[in-house]
Amino acid sequence: MTLGFSACGNEKNERSKMEQSILGISSELMIDHFNIWVSNPEKAKEKLLNIGFNSIPDSLSQVHTGQGTAGKYFYFLNAYLELIFVYDQNEFTNNNIINEQLDFAERNDYRKNGASPFSIALKLKDYDVEKIPFEKIRYHQNWMEKQANIYSAKNSKLRLQEPSIFVVYPEIESDTFETLADLNKIPDEYAFARQFYRHPNGAKKITKIIIKSPKLDSNTKTIQSINGIKNIRVRNGTENLMLLYFDENVQGKSFDLRPDLPLIVYL
Repeated sequence: MTLGFSACGNEKNERSKMEQSILGISSELMIDHFNIWVSNPEKAKEKLLNIGFNSIPDSLSQVHTGQGTAGKYFYFLNAYLELIFVYDQNEFTNNNIINEQLDFAERNDYRKNGASPFSIALKLKDYDVEKIPFEKIRYHQNWMEKQANIYSAKNSKLRLQEPSIFVVYPEIESDTFETLADLNKIPDEYAFARQFYRHPNGAKKITKIIIKSPKLDSNTKTIQSINGIKNIRVRNGTENLMLLYFDENVQGKSFDLRPDLPLIVYL
């Protein structure tokens, strides 16, 4: 990973140590899931259904109690995509007042303020809050276990050009599977969930994510940490855009979902 620094002597050595430290910690980070903020969730969901994705039924989709948001979900073998939107405006407003250091309101208003509409949820291989390699803000809701917290990057509020970054705790990490056959590991009482990972368009695993953002400072500790994770890169671009690759683009197909979604899908 190139930090883009120009230095010499002790300063160069110190920065090299910092780079190695970030790379080491980034190797402990993995993608759990990722979000795209949307203002018209039904239309956004339809765009994905129309190109052959299967979604979680709305009746089973999670409402984020206390946060005022909900999601439309698309499960894959190694992560999931959430189209996140405001579900209860009063609850959403109250949560933003209580958690003023977090960036929910700004991300929701991305079309007005130019913020990145993307969020990346991370998990740690061996969970330890002290391993999180960037300044963080603790976030708790009543539905979480008493001592459990999500940790949001402090930069997510301060630098809206960056995608919103947060780390989940082990009890809410998403399940992952190597192959479709491994879906049989899902207990029989939840066998109905196996169908949600099977997509008519053949998509199985996310193999690369590229997020583009205008005026991005790629030298912040948050972005360095994300760019140290395998198969994800955050780059400068002319617009907020996500490039989402499945199965190494084995089918050679692509679908540009703009303007309804800032997303290009590669199958």
